Amino acid sequence: MRRRVLAAACAGMACAAALAGAGCERKSEAAAPADGAPAARLVATADHGAEVLLDERVTPGRSVMDALQGVTPVETAYGGGFVASMLGRGSSTAPPTDWFFFVNGFESPVGARAVDLRAGDVVWWDHRMWQGMQSVRAVVGAWPEPFVRGAGAQRPVVAADAPLAGALRRAGARVGTGDQAWRARVGTDAALAQRDSAWRAIGGDPAAARLAGGIRGGQVVLMSPGGGAPAPVEGARAVAVLVPAGATPADGALLAVAGLDARAARAAAGTIAALPDVLSLRYAVAFDAAGQPVRAAARTGP
Repeated sequence: MRRRVLAAACAGMACAAALAGAGCERKSEAAAPADGAPAARLVATADHGAEVLLDERVTPGRSVMDALQGVTPVETAYGGGFVASMLGRGSSTAPPTDWFFFVNGFESPVGARAVDLRAGDVVWWDHRMWQGMQSVRAVVGAWPEPFVRGAGAQRPVVAADAPLAGALRRAGARVGTGDQAWRARVGTDAALAQRDSAWRAIGGDPAAARLAGGIRGGQVVLMSPGGGAPAPVEGARAVAVLVPAGATPADGALLAVAGLDARAARAAAGTIAALPDVLSLRYAVAFDAAGQPVRAAARTGP
């Protein structure tokens, strides 16, 4: 979500004068969904998911911003669709730091008031530095979303390789065969480039594709700790990356588990299938030859 950086400080009724277009919003009194009722998940973290600040069930059928204001006070900006400050963290210019949000793994191209929540959606707000990479188009941190519910009214059919196919079925996804907009692929970098147009389009340059990781020049690369441009990860032999298939979430996505060799790719996919939380609240994840996570993108550890 590209936007200019905000530098705002306000308290009480003085906030309107502190920053044009910004507003200080108090926490609403919206009730949380009852146990067993349809719900969405709303998470807020700092530093590329390294620190969880908030994790709540919220009622679907309203905007992301309304849901957010139902669980914490929020200072908004630019017509109320963007977060200037919440949970003790705000926008800054030194270093460049801001709030970004993803819906089911996709970076939102619009403000939070323009996005309506559906039951089962996973909304992830992350407060992070962005000097190295301002925009990351998609992240693995909502897995198995977006493959269970997709990005539209209809649940998608997913073409998936083993063992991810079984994991997706267990999560409630519709797993099929043939050419599909939604794919979960496992293989070597070269094999995936041959099989899948979305992986081929990266061209070995994940930074240019605005992705948190990939394979470049025969090496697994991830965003550097703190959010710098992708760099080689020592000991990594495979990587899990969510790759948008087109310009919008409705165009589908590829969950790529790509390896420097086929065995490493299969080992990483096996770990993801058995332990899906290995991807939770992470931008991308690198694995060693045995399928153990080595490091998450922009973080110092897995």
